[in-house]
Amino acid sequence: MPPNPERRTQILDAAIDILCDDGVGGLTHRQVDGRAGVPAGTTSNYFRTRQALLEATASRTVDLHWQRVEVLQSAIGPVTRDGLKAFVIRMLNPDEQVRRWTLARFELFMESTRREELRPQMKELQAAAVKAATLIFEAAGLTPPPERMDELSRLLNGFVFSNLTIAPEPGALDAAGLVDRLLSAFLD
Repeated sequence: MPPNPERRTQILDAAIDILCDDGVGGLTHRQVDGRAGVPAGTTSNYFRTRQALLEATASRTVDLHWQRVEVLQSAIGPVTRDGLKAFVIRMLNPDEQVRRWTLARFELFMESTRREELRPQMKELQAAAVKAATLIFEAAGLTPPPERMDELSRLLNGFVFSNLTIAPEPGALDAAGLVDRLLSAFLD
């Protein structure tokens, strides 16, 4: 029976949810079958090994990030510096869906420190993040060099990682002030 692309996507999206909720340790064929609502054994029919499932999940995460870049690319218009600041603040305070994708993404980044075969997907994921940030900055009329955008992306990733894992006390974080300082350091 030929693979069903919709079923494959359903399985991988369930795997991303598991990464978010349970981490890499919770990613099993049985767990994915249950989360995806598919008959037992379906996930292993698509991905014979746990490694194959993990690699496909990482690839799906990369694909989703590039899809967000495409949406951003087609939707973004000219942006003022205040608009740029608002974009960056929003990246630092993600909505629930983006927060979940981000947790799954960080799980994959951490796992790639132990599984070399995941590193190419993680490099692609970083490239997509840098591209998204570059599009926003270009919409603001700025043309920072790629290495600066990579640096900024890594700084913002570290900040988001810290906030997701060690939540700051309510009111303790001045995101607007932080973004002002970052933008000044990177752009002025």
